[in-house]
Amino acid sequence: MNKPLRVLIVEDSEDDAELLVFELQNGGYEAIYERVEAPGAMNEALDKKGWDLVIADYFMPKFSAISALLLLQKKGLDLPFIIVSGSIKENMAIAAMKAGAHDYLLKHQLARLVPAVERELREAKVRKNYRKAIKRLQDLTFYDELTGLPNRTLFLYYLRQWFKPLQPTHNRKCLPMAYPILPTLCWDEPIVGNTQKDNVFAVLSLTLSRYGIIQYSLGDLLSEQLLVATAQRLQECIGDQDIVARMGENKFAILLSTIQDLDQVKETAERIHQEISIPFEFNGRVVSSNCYIGIVLSTMGYKQPKDLLRAADTAMYYAKLEGIGSSEVFDPSMQQRAIERLQLETDLQQAIKYETLHLNYQPIVSLTTGKTIGFEALARWQHRTRIKVSPSEFIPVAEETGLIIPLGEWILREACKQLSLWQDQFPDYSSLSISVNLSGIQLNQPQLIDQIDQICTMLELSGANLKLEITESVLVDNASVATTILKKLKDRNIQLCIDDFCTGYSSFSYLNNFPIDIIKIDRSFIEKGFPNGKNFDTVEAIINLAKKREIQVIAEGIETQEQKDILQDLGCEYGQGFLFDEALTPEMVTNLMLTKPDRFW
Repeated sequence: MNKPLRVLIVEDSEDDAELLVFELQNGGYEAIYERVEAPGAMNEALDKKGWDLVIADYFMPKFSAISALLLLQKKGLDLPFIIVSGSIKENMAIAAMKAGAHDYLLKHQLARLVPAVERELREAKVRKNYRKAIKRLQDLTFYDELTGLPNRTLFLYYLRQWFKPLQPTHNRKCLPMAYPILPTLCWDEPIVGNTQKDNVFAVLSLTLSRYGIIQYSLGDLLSEQLLVATAQRLQECIGDQDIVARMGENKFAILLSTIQDLDQVKETAERIHQEISIPFEFNGRVVSSNCYIGIVLSTMGYKQPKDLLRAADTAMYYAKLEGIGSSEVFDPSMQQRAIERLQLETDLQQAIKYETLHLNYQPIVSLTTGKTIGFEALARWQHRTRIKVSPSEFIPVAEETGLIIPLGEWILREACKQLSLWQDQFPDYSSLSISVNLSGIQLNQPQLIDQIDQICTMLELSGANLKLEITESVLVDNASVATTILKKLKDRNIQLCIDDFCTGYSSFSYLNNFPIDIIKIDRSFIEKGFPNGKNFDTVEAIINLAKKREIQVIAEGIETQEQKDILQDLGCEYGQGFLFDEALTPEMVTNLMLTKPDRFW
């Protein structure tokens, strides 16, 4: 059975075309062909059908092989092109080959036609595979495999074009074949003729918030789905001539071209915040996130694309300090604070490694008896060059960098060890408990239960003496995982406490779904004018809700006797705050146990 072969024949003689077809059929091919003899007809034929081969006469009244070859090349088609002519001079044949023809033969030597066709079809397949390999190389080199967005290398290339005097033309979906390998070695050379004032543009650096927690909690597959969906939303927020690229794990960059003013950039940033804050849904699971955005304008006067990108990164770090959903515009004074932040991360890593942090213990007091029934363990850091670093500063750093895992394990182990020491020294206080905060990342660590078992076994500590504090958002974001883990903790008689209650989702439904023993009323409800104002109604509602569900209540931030008395009248059992004691060193607690034993349960 003959092999089908789609042939476009550029020939003014119908008889000569038939001879070509006859020769191909004798060679084992079923020629599916069309004959054309003018540029318009050839152009139309190329548009409407996919061809395997082009055979062209050299001389024709209305056309020529060279013109046909140029038309083929203009359309970007790489098809075997064979010239078959009644007569052709050698210099013309050589010129045609140099122009891109693959072979030529004379009409009275058609016995060479089939071997030439077979050879050129094989060569065409080799070239096609080569192009696919080059395209694959481009994709791996210049595009992010997960999202399909440009990567850092390609983003810097595009950004460099915007540093040049003339506005570039680019397609943000593909890299032109003219640049199979970009000249990366010269990218750091000074850009001559930089006229940024002619093309004002902006660069945005963006990172997803809570990504680490989502990844630890829900796994790699879902976190990758989040990145892909985020990339799609970002593309919907920008114009056709703008670029969005993936720069790192949960980090993106955006090039906004030809902007009018800073307000326009801020509007785009706000639109991005709104889009990213809309919950994502993957296979029935809802995931909430937002982002931090750093903004820098091209008018800052930088000479290198990477410097502009670094400035956007710096502004993004400032946005992190402002909180989730924030945007910050770069100012040169930010650079020093960014350096300090990086140093803080390094110092925290060393502090955890060499255990140079310490724990203080704030008493938890019965409002009825005034006796201390337990302590909350609070991490403190005496920095080597600073007076002290606030937990509100280093705990977020630990969560963002993953250091919360070793830090949290150390806090849990150290707090339990200290409680065990007090129990050995003061057997009468064996009912004292220790409360330890647990982050969402820790909650999703597979080895969490084993760690707790090992610590309690090694210290001969009962689970009843341990309380774990978890925030509302951790429970809601990790509902399926939390249900399993909390049940295992309850099986060990470990009490579970909701920290910062009613400051996040303000939903009480999960109290029915999880084995909660205690809720803590956040200090913000007590400190802000309590008992006057609307906070009183909120606190009363929380306490009444807890009573109905037989859940204990601890109020944080009690500073005055009036606050304590009113909370007690409302039915709140326990409290913390400066009225009773600040967070104490272990030595101070030991001294209190020795000198004021009546203060303890």
